[in-house]
Amino acid sequence: MFPLQKLPLHIVKLIVDYVVGSSRLVFDGVEENSQAYKKLLWPLQWVRRNFWMVKSVDIELDEWSIYSGKALERLAPVLIGDRLVPLTHTITFLFVSGKPDPNVEAYPVSANIKIDIFVDMIKQMAPMVSEIRVRPKYFDRPPGITTHFGSLISQLYSIAGRMDYATVGEATVPVELTLERFNNLTHVKFSLARGTRNWDQFARLTQQNASTLQSIDIEYQAIDVCDLVKDSAGRFLTYPHLLKLRMIESLGNYRRRLSVPSDVVMFPSLEKLFARLQYPFDDDALFRGNAATLKSLDLLLDGQTVSMLSRRNVFTVDSHPKLQQVNLVYLDGALPELFPTVVKYMQFALSIGPKAPVRDFGGFFASAGPVRDYGGFLGNSGLVPALPLLNDNPYIQVLSLPNVPLTFWDVIDLVKSLPLLTDLYAYPMGFGPLPSGVAKSKLPEYVRSKYAPMGERFRCWYLKLHIITDLPLAVKCVLLLALVCPNFDYAAIEPSNRVEFMELMKKAISSKEFKPYRPRLRRLLFRGPQNC
Repeated sequence: MFPLQKLPLHIVKLIVDYVVGSSRLVFDGVEENSQAYKKLLWPLQWVRRNFWMVKSVDIELDEWSIYSGKALERLAPVLIGDRLVPLTHTITFLFVSGKPDPNVEAYPVSANIKIDIFVDMIKQMAPMVSEIRVRPKYFDRPPGITTHFGSLISQLYSIAGRMDYATVGEATVPVELTLERFNNLTHVKFSLARGTRNWDQFARLTQQNASTLQSIDIEYQAIDVCDLVKDSAGRFLTYPHLLKLRMIESLGNYRRRLSVPSDVVMFPSLEKLFARLQYPFDDDALFRGNAATLKSLDLLLDGQTVSMLSRRNVFTVDSHPKLQQVNLVYLDGALPELFPTVVKYMQFALSIGPKAPVRDFGGFFASAGPVRDYGGFLGNSGLVPALPLLNDNPYIQVLSLPNVPLTFWDVIDLVKSLPLLTDLYAYPMGFGPLPSGVAKSKLPEYVRSKYAPMGERFRCWYLKLHIITDLPLAVKCVLLLALVCPNFDYAAIEPSNRVEFMELMKKAISSKEFKPYRPRLRRLLFRGPQNC
């Protein structure tokens, strides 16, 4: 880190982080005539030869200083005449709300000229930049400045061809986007806080770039996908080069479901689909034409989606040859309403990309109501009887059962029955019933003699803890599993429990029952996620 004192706001604070792979340069502000500003120029010139390694730049700026020209006056000695950060690929702008300048509205043409100059300076500073991010940080703004801000961010995004826009907090940020400047974008990302206005502009911008977009990433309170796939004339759009579609909404309000003519293929090249929202179509429109390209699927299940997938035979044994990852998610308590039995659910889940090596059977607690399940005492313990359907699956390598409490014997059965399993996400519920005639103190000897070796590919157990999880018992389950799985070297746990977990593990390894196996078990103390 280059040592500079924290400077007062207005134009340039410099921080250079020389950590390999995460080097960052941060511009903030100092007053034009301040001693800090005068002192800055010498160290800046002194270290500028080292800025070639800076990969990302954060610029925090009062946007009024751009429109008035003050930012240009103060940044010019730093930026002009040299490629300050020649290899930077990402610039993030955090715009703060400063004191309005009445001259800006009095001379709008002059403000636009200064925006052009500022953007040219950014291009000169970082000629290799490939991603621009904008984070406005204020709640409301004078109506007259809306047009200037839209023009500013439009020009900034045009530098890189990628749009990454996020409102900060519960922002109400009206933005008049200069849509004609947003042509040939390859990536758009909108993370819009509740209350953000002008959704229609973001939708039109996405439509406008349908022919070139490779990635769409939207987080909003209520996404109406119809606005993305159907233009104002009622024509359906095709996104021929779109590889990634990610949509998350925070409100699950009911909305129209769109019927798409059977000959319309909207996403023919899609590789990654992440849809955490109500399925927006009456048919299989989202899955048409991409069976040969789809690699990753994350899908929120509701009754409409389950019915449609089954009725249309969207997924069959060999229909999606490249599908590598399947994550199914359902609302808290919804599983019994979607499937008559857990066996039916498991059969349905396995039918989606049956050869996908990464499987997540999902479920999350999204409602405030009581947990309802298939008679299990906690979470989705009712899924346990359906686990034998996984037996001898020759494809599963990573298995996630995040809300399914498993006893030690359940884990043993899973690892033993899945020959390629490497990673398991699940939370432990102790030993369960002990084998007849076996005392707890004799479990290490019993488990090792009966099951070792097994699960030779198994490496990592990601323990998901519940409020009633017995941590000392969880530690013993981990140690017992290590005695039979020769390559199991890492038990991951939430950071808040990590210290206590490791202390309990050290104590258990030193105990009388595990002492004969100490050399093997000590590997668990020194391995980390890099071994997984």
